Parts: sequence; C-alpha cells; structure tokens
Amino acid sequence: MDRIRVALIGAGQRGKDVYGNYGLKYPQNIEFIAVAEPNDLKRKEFCEKHNILPENEFKTWEELLTKDKFCDAVIIATPDNTHFQPASQALRKGYHILLEKPMSNNPAECIELGRLAEENNKVFMICHVLRYTPFYSTLKAIIEEGEIGDMMTIQHNENIGYFHFAHSFVRGNWRNSELSSPLILQKSCHDLDILLWLVGSNCTRITSFGELSYFKSERKPKEAGSRCLSCKIENECPYSAKKLYYKNIGGWPTTVITETQTVESIDKALEEGLMADVFLNVTIMLWIINLLYLNLKMESQ
Repeated sequence: MDRIRVALIGAGQRGKDVYGNYGLKYPQNIEFIAVAEPNDLKRKEFCEKHNILPENEFKTWEELLTKDKFCDAVIIATPDNTHFQPASQALRKGYHILLEKPMSNNPAECIELGRLAEENNKVFMICHVLRYTPFYSTLKAIIEEGEIGDMMTIQHNENIGYFHFAHSFVRGNWRNSELSSPLILQKSCHDLDILLWLVGSNCTRITSFGELSYFKSERKPKEAGSRCLSCKIENECPYSAKKLYYKNIGGWPTTVITETQTVESIDKALEEGLMADVFLNVTIMLWIINLLYLNLKMESQ
C-alpha cells in the first residue's frame, strides 16, 4: 500500500499528539505534508517534527483549503463546533477526510456532510475508534454468530474518571455546551455509535434525563478557595489541580493547559487560566442543564 499524504487541520492534543505521533511511529503508512494551526508554538512544533515545508504551513484552515488539492486526505481535529466549514470545503476540494468526533453539533450539518461525501465519492470517516478495538470487535463477532442467542437488551455504562471529568467537563474545553458540545455528544457519541453498531439497526429515539446535584454552590466547602493554588483544603480535595497537573508534566492532561511544559507555565495556567476551583466554577456547569433535560427523537430512515 502506498503511503498516504495528509494535511492536518488543528494541531492540538488530538491532532498533534495523537495523529501526528502515529505518523512519526508509522512513517510507512502516513506522511504529514501540511498543517493549519493558529497557535504559533503548536504549529512550529508540528512542522519541525514532520519536516513540513514553509509553503505548507498555515495559520488557518481557510488558507490551506484555498490551495488546489495537493495531497490525498485531510485530518480535521479542530474544536467540536468548528467541524462543518473545513470538512465541507475539503470534501468539495476532493479530499478524503478523517474528522474528529462529534461530526457536528447541528443535525442538518451532519446530513449535509454525508451528502457531500457521497456526491464526491470520498472516504469520510468519523473517529469512532471503539469499533476497531479487540474487545468490541470480538463482542460484535459473538453477537453476529448467534452464540448468545437473539439480542433483547444491552446495558452499557460510560464511566468517566473523576479526574477526567474535572479536567475536561468542569475546568476544560467542554465546560460549557454553548462554547463546544454537551457531554452526550462530546463523550457519549462513542457510546451511541458502538450501541448502534452492535445492535445493527437504526435508532428511533434517544432520551436523556438527570439533574445537577454535586457541582453546586451550596456544596462548596467553607474553607475552599477560589483557586487550587490558594485553597486551604486543596490537599484533601480529589479534584485538586495541583495533584493532577504537576505530576503529568509532558503528558496528558498537562499538555492541554499550557504549551510550555514547565512548573512556571503550569503555575501561570492555574493562577490565570480557566482551570479554576471546581466548586466555585458552578456557572460553567450550566451546560449540564441542556443535557439533563434533552429529549431527542431520531427518526429512523
């Protein structure tokens, strides 16, 4: 198989550190020849690692896609609510696409992207990776072979680690659905996809319910500070930013909060950034309301 030549749009943790590192580990499979990334440090780092020519280094995806088609495929790893425009334009340009999940926050945009992929006869793949893991592929084979009889029901749990939830969905990029995606899309689209795949038939209805019960102002300990660095009970708190980020310098999730992996840079991120104390940042949890009272009906086609 010939090596695939790829342009990366969005050199963040997923684009630069996951897909980019895959390219470095398996250069016989994939070669990154271009990148679009507004963050100068991330873009420069990616270009140096992959020996990208200066003429193929772009600050925006618009600049990259202004050029005539010059490689085989595009990997799009931009924030959730910015998938549609680069994906639709890349499909029209004739690129195959690997698009980070979720496909879009807007059902109409999902339908339009599917139409464009079919119209242009291009591979358009969403990063629902669980289908390709040994566990789920084995489970799928068992179901299809009928070893356990007819499927009547599935119980499936998405257990998010408390540290992961605090990092991503309280402090981090997905703290507010108005700025990105609600939890049911950003995290649980994996679960929805794997359930659809295992069952082997279309979904007709999704119902989501619950309530905001823990990250509320009345549950804030009296001694808690506004930031973990100045909190009197930080050493007792399982959500302590100090416990999470300083011990993971150079790795996830510390690489997400600052481009420069030094103690000084982490100090600055925890003092000035969005990674504030989870008890006081109750307002950023309001996106949960959108999720908890969501009642979607997806009619089967």
